[in-house]
Amino acid sequence: MLMMVHTHAALLRLVEELEQRSVPRLPPERELAERLGTSRTTVRKAMDLLERDGVIRRMKGRAGGAYLTAVSPGSPSPESALSVCQSRRLLRSLNTVKGVPQMLHEQGFRDGTKVISARMTSPSVDAARVLGDGPVVSLLRLRFADGDTLSLEQMYLSGSICGRVLETPLNSVYETLRTLLGISVCMADESIELATVTAPVGALLGQPEGTPILKLERIGYDQQERPVEYSVDLFRADRTRLNVRTSSLVSATLT
Repeated sequence: MLMMVHTHAALLRLVEELEQRSVPRLPPERELAERLGTSRTTVRKAMDLLERDGVIRRMKGRAGGAYLTAVSPGSPSPESALSVCQSRRLLRSLNTVKGVPQMLHEQGFRDGTKVISARMTSPSVDAARVLGDGPVVSLLRLRFADGDTLSLEQMYLSGSICGRVLETPLNSVYETLRTLLGISVCMADESIELATVTAPVGALLGQPEGTPILKLERIGYDQQERPVEYSVDLFRADRTRLNVRTSSLVSATLT
């Protein structure tokens, strides 16, 4: 009972803060429970009181959630934009070069990998521009976080340098390259854009055709600054948040 009282008071303070910023919706129950160090059941009971007192109204469906009654849903504040994510998200840092399993482990997720295809083949047109026309290792893998799909990855590796990776389980290629072949992918160029899921991709990710998705194109370089990787990763936008750190010591042009 005492925990519920404290949770109710904490939620009232959060509501006041969000009202001042014209943010119309409380975070999801799971996020609130983690933030407040309590259970989702306790959070739900505290929110029942908020709804009873007319502080919030709860809605179901894709755009559902707990909305603040004092904040107009038409607020022009950028902070009022609603996240499409209703579950815990992977924080995908663009500041470091890490494999997905390492990122998942560091953030407390249970990782999983399904290798859809793994073979030596001719490179695609885009991969050939990076790795040359010689044979490449082609890996198509489906990634999971806590048992649900996270991303679909097409990775090409230089066949002459990385061919032996096909002899391994292929769960964490970066780690295998480092420990087996002494190759560290220590620098990467990445571009990110919003794309939509095609029917075949959607079938693998369990998402309807046309669903927005984050498309990451990456060129990875080893410790000798040789391009050894060209990859295209499709991350579910509802399960991924991107993070980047910038510095005033590095000049950049923003458009």
